[in-house]
Amino acid sequence: MHGLKMDRQNKAEVEEHWLFYNDRPYLMYSAQSNINCSPIPPQFGHGHVRQLLTSSFAQVKDSELTFCETVRGGAKFSIPRIVLYFCLAGEIVLEDKEQVIDTANFLAFSATDLQRVMFKPNLRHRIVTVEIYPDKLRDLRGDCLSAALRSLQIPNKFFFTHKLSPAMKIILHQLAHCPYHDPVRTIYMEGKLLELMAVYLNETIYQKETLPSRCSNLSRQDVKSIYNARQILDQNFISPPTLAGLSKLICLNEFKLKNGFKQLFGQTVHSYVVKKRLELAKQLFEEKNVNVGEVAAYIGYSNASYFALAFRKKFGLSPSEYLAHRE
Repeated sequence: MHGLKMDRQNKAEVEEHWLFYNDRPYLMYSAQSNINCSPIPPQFGHGHVRQLLTSSFAQVKDSELTFCETVRGGAKFSIPRIVLYFCLAGEIVLEDKEQVIDTANFLAFSATDLQRVMFKPNLRHRIVTVEIYPDKLRDLRGDCLSAALRSLQIPNKFFFTHKLSPAMKIILHQLAHCPYHDPVRTIYMEGKLLELMAVYLNETIYQKETLPSRCSNLSRQDVKSIYNARQILDQNFISPPTLAGLSKLICLNEFKLKNGFKQLFGQTVHSYVVKKRLELAKQLFEEKNVNVGEVAAYIGYSNASYFALAFRKKFGLSPSEYLAHRE
């Protein structure tokens, strides 16, 4: 961010983010700046915008902002894209859309501009912005993902809020705290970004589509109940309910829960819980100074040997070998 008054004639066709101060627009961030971390102008408060990833098909930014007074801003985009705003701390308000984005939900939009975004004063805002270019993604990853993303651009201008799920929160945390350095860092970040897109599309589009033929024995209410079961597991996988307890929570019998879960997600309830635990174990090894026993106990394994066998089966290395490779 440069603290410069916006020059509309010279910058009309580039990506730019701006703030209003005394009813005048000031350039806060421009894609042309090529600066990885930019501080906000001091007259607004303190904070910065940090570029986490710049690739041929996407950008990811991490912003930490605290303003001295109520501030309004917006953005202008020249290349068609899907933009996701995740507010990990604080909240922002789209005044003209009467939408509030906070830590419980996120904003998705496809438009050439974003106007009248209000930030409250003396409140720490932590915002992760993900920008995806569907047409460029198609060239690199084929039509499947890009076609799904392009479907969100019909009509060509929309603003939606969605619930921020635990699965998406984990991926956002991993994006913001990447443990690697280039060139491995770019591979890791692009992989996590594609994972985020898969979760986003699954939660916002595909769960609402018609049932596949293999699930013809499940009613729509059954499917909704099984998705609720998965959400319960996502929030309680360290100490999950029993299968009988889970079936009572979603008002579905155990037989239909077991078989329906396998049909919808391609794995048993038990396998899903083990996968979530082991992914958390790997994340803890990457981000914290912990030993194998501590992690095993934290994710619900009373026997460290069973934990080591499960970890090796999923990741190809024992926990101690994985830690040794990271040193």
